[in-house]
Formats: sequence, structure tokens, C-alpha cells
Amino acid sequence: MPDQVCEICHEPLFIEVEPDSEVEDSKTPAQVERVPDDVELSCGCHYHWDCFLEAYSITQCPNCAADIATMGPDKHHQVLVTVKNEGGVQKDFDILPIGIEESYLRAYPEERKGHAYLEFCREGDIDAIINMVRDVDEGDDDEEEDEEDVGHQKDILRYLEKGDDGSGLHVAIRYQKQEVAWLLLALGSQLAWDKFPANVLQAMTALGLQKSDRRGDPDIRTLKDRTGRTPAELAEEVGGPWVEWLKEGRLSP
Repeated sequence: MPDQVCEICHEPLFIEVEPDSEVEDSKTPAQVERVPDDVELSCGCHYHWDCFLEAYSITQCPNCAADIATMGPDKHHQVLVTVKNEGGVQKDFDILPIGIEESYLRAYPEERKGHAYLEFCREGDIDAIINMVRDVDEGDDDEEEDEEDVGHQKDILRYLEKGDDGSGLHVAIRYQKQEVAWLLLALGSQLAWDKFPANVLQAMTALGLQKSDRRGDPDIRTLKDRTGRTPAELAEEVGGPWVEWLKEGRLSP
């Protein structure tokens, strides 16, 4: 029986993983591993993960045009699929949020770096944030980049998402990432250095950061999200550990 194929590229629903090297003392290469890559929709159509996201049309199957959206328990639409990959089989996976984000990034490709930056802030990935800031500082020699894309890269600390997330500092506050907030204040604010705890300054040194790495103008604490809230105003709403931050004046420019 032939392999089932993707409705978009018509290739079998797996990817081939090449071995790192040939089998030792053998002229025969190690066997290529076939890893499943299958997104099955409620209508029965199958796609590679990337192929589906590239052809995604929110509520309809790209192949048969069947309605694939359902109403979730929270009264919001969802698109439940079965995903088969190297991690196994995951049923009733809601691919709608990922599809919407990918559609947005296809429409606004200049936002990809900014989206990645906010995701790192959301996950608390300190190393990734530092590497992204350093990459931007080093510049990009590609002369074909448009001015808008260059602008997003050059000021990644002040990137503002067009949706609800706002800036990286907003994201750190919303998702309770205090380490990220300290890092962003160290790199992009004018908060006095004596306001930083000793352990934060020590961590900066361990990460290879110096006070001279700061670019504090304009101060990231002045940035506003889509609803007009500054990080301090969002912190007032979130509460929790940010009450002390507000009391100490860390979020006020």
C-alpha cells in the first residue's frame, strides 16, 4: 500500500532524517530514519505541518473547503487536529492560535524577529534575549533588507507588538518573569544602578554584560501597549510580586 501523501505537496507524510555519518567499518550508509509529519483535519485530509500552516485559511480545509472550526468550551473557535510526529500522536490539538499567528507573520514578515523576541521574554529565555540583542547590535550586512525590517531589528528592545502583548517589559510583567524584567531594565532603561540588587548585577557580569551595554534612551518604561498602558500601569493590574517593584519605583521612569 503506498504511503499517504500531503494534500498540498503530494509527498509522503514523513520526513527523512539522514544519519550523522556512515556506519563504522562499513561501506553501507546507516539507514535513513523516517519520522512522521502528519496533521490530520476533522474532514479527513492530511498535511505536512509546514504545508498546512502555509496554506491555512482559518476555518476551511485548504483542500476540500470543509468547515474545520468548532466552538470550544470557552465559546471561542478552535480547530482540532490530530498531529503525528517524532513525539508520538497528539489528538484534539487546537492548531488555531498557531495558524492565526503564522497568517499574521506571512502578512507582516518584518514582525518575525519582534515576535521571536517577545516569545523569548514570555518563556524567560535570558540567553536567547541577550543573543538577539547582540545580533542586532552587530548589524546585518544584507543590503536588500527593507527599511522597516531594519528598524525593527535595530531597536528590538523597544519592539511593540500590534496585538495585546505590548513590549518585552509588558510581557515579562504579564507572565511573571522577574529575571527578564531585570535584564530589560538593565539594557533599555535609565533606572539608577543602585536600584539593582547585587545578585542581579553579579548575574549580568556572569552573562558577559557590562553597564556600557545599556541603551536607555528612550526608556522602555515609557512604552505603551495597544490599550495605552505603561508597564507600571500593567503591573498595578497584575499585582503579585510587582507590588514591591512599584513601591521601589523600579517601573517608573
